[in-house]
Amino acid sequence: MVISINYPISTAIDSYTRQDQADAVSKSSLVTQQSPLNAITLNPLTALQRVAASTVTQLSSYGQIKSSLADLQDKALALKNISQPPTFSDFKVVVQAFVQSFNSINKTVSNLTSKKGSLNGDNRSSEALNDIRKAAGGKDGKTLSALKELGISQQADSTFSINHKEMKKSFQANPENALSTIFDLANRVTEASDKLLSDNGTIGKKTNDLNARIDKLQSAYDTVEGYMSTQPSPPQASTTSVAGGYTAFNAIAIYASVASF
Repeated sequence: MVISINYPISTAIDSYTRQDQADAVSKSSLVTQQSPLNAITLNPLTALQRVAASTVTQLSSYGQIKSSLADLQDKALALKNISQPPTFSDFKVVVQAFVQSFNSINKTVSNLTSKKGSLNGDNRSSEALNDIRKAAGGKDGKTLSALKELGISQQADSTFSINHKEMKKSFQANPENALSTIFDLANRVTEASDKLLSDNGTIGKKTNDLNARIDKLQSAYDTVEGYMSTQPSPPQASTTSVAGGYTAFNAIAIYASVASF
């Protein structure tokens, strides 16, 4: 949701220059409890910088997920385009590359959503990973059974491991069945990753929104900086907590349509 309030920026900045207006700002109906701004200095430029820094960090994290998804998509396409008829050596190479990529995105999302991760508490990335896991496992569980017969087993953490001896044995016994299993896996994972990376997909839309938010914050910063450069220097102000009321920089951020999504 984007908070967009028709509030004159000059009024917001003037309130920053006059400490005695802080209470009036805190009582304003413009302030919502969903504002992303917390207890920091009254300087509106500092406020915008901190929101922008947080947004850049989030974008970087989603960028890692997007990159991992794109790599998995490439590896799935390689499975679909394997040479016909393949040698076991060729087959093993593309399957191993896919499994490594699949395990990599599991690790990436798990790290980012851990207690120390930058996306801790963000459900979008976990939902995206679940979509990929469901695609790899199939709806009825038959795919996992077929993969296991091919020497590819799912671990407790949902990653895959390969038993190369079992894979070679299964491939040599029935190469057509091995290829059918791999093609089925590749088709579902490709479809899932395409959806997630699309402009309306969980990851594609989120990265697009974050990029747009950064552009908006930069524009807001430039506007506020330009206005403040024409105004008298404000008096020294102390830090004001949220509990004590939202102050001028909140109004500026709200005016600047700081996104909260």
